[in-house]
Amino acid sequence: MPDFDTLIVGADVVDGSGAAPSRCDIGIVGDRIAYLGCSVEARAARTVQAAGMLATPGLIDPHSHSDWSVLGNRYAFSTIHQGVTTEVVGNCGVTYAPLGAADVESACSALRALGYDGPVDWRSFGELVDTVHSGGTAQNLVWFVGHTAIRSAARSNAETGRCDEARERIRLLEEALEAGAIGLSSGLEYGAGRFADAEELAALTGVVGRRGGLYASHIRNRDTALGAAVDEFFHVVHRGGGVRAQLSHLNVRYDTGAGRGAWEQAAQRVINERQRGTDVLADMTPYPHGIGMAVGLLPGWLAVRPPAEAAGLLADTDVRARVRQDCDRYWRFVHRGQWDRVRLGVSPTHPQWEGLTFPEIAERHGRDEWDCLFDILAAAGADLGAVQLLGRLFTDDHLADAISHDHFLLGVDAFSTRREGPLHARTRDPLFYYGHTHYLSHHVRTGTLSLELAVHKMTGMVADHFGIRDRGYLRVGHHADVVLFDPEMLRQADTWSMPDEYSRAARHVWVNGVPVVSDGQHTRRLPGHMLR
Repeated sequence: MPDFDTLIVGADVVDGSGAAPSRCDIGIVGDRIAYLGCSVEARAARTVQAAGMLATPGLIDPHSHSDWSVLGNRYAFSTIHQGVTTEVVGNCGVTYAPLGAADVESACSALRALGYDGPVDWRSFGELVDTVHSGGTAQNLVWFVGHTAIRSAARSNAETGRCDEARERIRLLEEALEAGAIGLSSGLEYGAGRFADAEELAALTGVVGRRGGLYASHIRNRDTALGAAVDEFFHVVHRGGGVRAQLSHLNVRYDTGAGRGAWEQAAQRVINERQRGTDVLADMTPYPHGIGMAVGLLPGWLAVRPPAEAAGLLADTDVRARVRQDCDRYWRFVHRGQWDRVRLGVSPTHPQWEGLTFPEIAERHGRDEWDCLFDILAAAGADLGAVQLLGRLFTDDHLADAISHDHFLLGVDAFSTRREGPLHARTRDPLFYYGHTHYLSHHVRTGTLSLELAVHKMTGMVADHFGIRDRGYLRVGHHADVVLFDPEMLRQADTWSMPDEYSRAARHVWVNGVPVVSDGQHTRRLPGHMLR
């Protein structure tokens, strides 16, 4: 019998701790790393010659939305090909469970737009994760349950079942935690989450805190009132009994009215809170652009209405005129007329415009940019929340400051996609295909981070904060989530342009000891787990 299932020989190992690379061999038995060293004489069922290659732990995305696309992309093509073996999903309050009766139709439509054409026959969070994991996934998934989903389902259940809405929120959260959610996420700039006050959130985080879970939040404001939004976040964390916390994508969009030094003060607040004993980190994204929810642009008096009703009102010219005057929120640069910074990302009803800037859409449609947006949203009907935008959001200097910050993890804030079908049509941006390797190529090459620090902020540091046991490091006894990168391919990668293929730098990827990428080719194996 061979001593190892796989023996990786002669790699330069970046072990996830932040230490400098060292050359050694890696032996894998079953789903675990069984050997790290330089002088073993052993037999292996498979030997991979790795001289000149970089071996790292599987990358862990601390802020992913791949729960939106996993049912249409179980093979996780775009992220696995970048070396991502674990994704923390269910962020920004938006999960497709729990589902109230009023939300089933919109969930069906949104998931169809993301490549899933199967039944939406789950209602509880546990039923959703069973549906996902019973069919297999290429990557490991760590799940939050979304506050927006809980809030909407509780309201729907209260209307039909005559239960108390606040108690129903607690019940749905506890049910999700029992089913394996690591905690609660919130999205307070859009959707139902924007109408929740701090006391509602604190009641829920108290439940999470008593179970040792986490609270992650897309906070209420990241421009003119950033300081107040950060204050609210920590108020909720402390009212929740000091729940472990993640301040999602703590950044400031340029030219949106943020005060001088506002971001620096917010980042310092994270440092101060950690010094007081609060277990909190933040995260950042790799590019100057990112995803946004179109409904975030709508004023509260319209967004508070059910999606189909709000969409119907947007067909009215008087309502449109009022919205134009009352939309200075979320992506505030739109209110200032900077539509060239915005592309249409996902539209279930207007896929022919996806990927175009709004000035380009306006030229084709023969109407101005606001009316183009209103036409897209009005046509969406109950699927209003499925309309996504891509925006040019951050300056290069701001990116570098956040990415290099000691207390910021490195995420992408996107979802795994594939190069065919509905998902490919809706992900025409390098963010989805190169976001993770962009840290290891562009940001390392330009000196924002050293390679070993970048890997640490994408592996071990994430595992430690989220309590992901026995992953994030290349250590004997840890799960064998391992990546072999070709450093020359990393250096040569053009991660700014839309790719015509998957990222090629991760030549070999093992998930739980199983090869999922071999010599640059996906093996179509699904060894991922739900990590509870």
